[in-house]
Amino acid sequence: MDCYYQKKMIMGSYFYWNEEWNMVTNRKDKPYHGSKIMVFDLDDTLVITDAKIKVCDNKTGECYSLTPEEFNEYEKQPHHELDFDDFKSIEVMKAGRLIEYYLKIFKEAYKMKIAIGIVTARDDREMIYKWLREHVGYKIDKDLIYAVNDPVHKFKGIVSDRKKDAFKRLIDMGYNDFQFYDDDDTNLMSVKSLEKEYEGINISTIKAVK
Repeated sequence: MDCYYQKKMIMGSYFYWNEEWNMVTNRKDKPYHGSKIMVFDLDDTLVITDAKIKVCDNKTGECYSLTPEEFNEYEKQPHHELDFDDFKSIEVMKAGRLIEYYLKIFKEAYKMKIAIGIVTARDDREMIYKWLREHVGYKIDKDLIYAVNDPVHKFKGIVSDRKKDAFKRLIDMGYNDFQFYDDDDTNLMSVKSLEKEYEGINISTIKAVK
């Protein structure tokens, strides 16, 4: 999908959602009022940082680093030890470059009072919430932030499986109309497959391009 068509499609959705949400939205008490939500990945979708995941093999002693894109394809082994320290640093996050194209979509949805969720491979929901609030300047409902490697969520499997499980929880909250922005095809396809598992669910997936 070329960028012009993608932008035209997204902006058209804005106007449609704005008209409907002006009539039905009331998010004062609960994060799941209404049925629509826009969900964003974080790394390489909303922000680009120098953070990497360090992997050490306890059997061989070999250690190496993975970018967020590479980690999407990574499958943890029992003898692997992971170090996410780079991703726990709010200073590394603040030093990152915001991707203005998708941040603009985020901001427009926020202004229209459309529910916004974050589903990321990171492992620290509290830090993401703080970064969004204090650095980016937007306070979204913490219950709509899923750092899928954070033990608080108790997700299992590879990243795409965990992201799919996060969407299942959003569906359980009452959402049934999604737009999902992610830079990884596997994540997008995994989440999109939920349309076949649930009746009345619509999931539009948009691949983020840096």
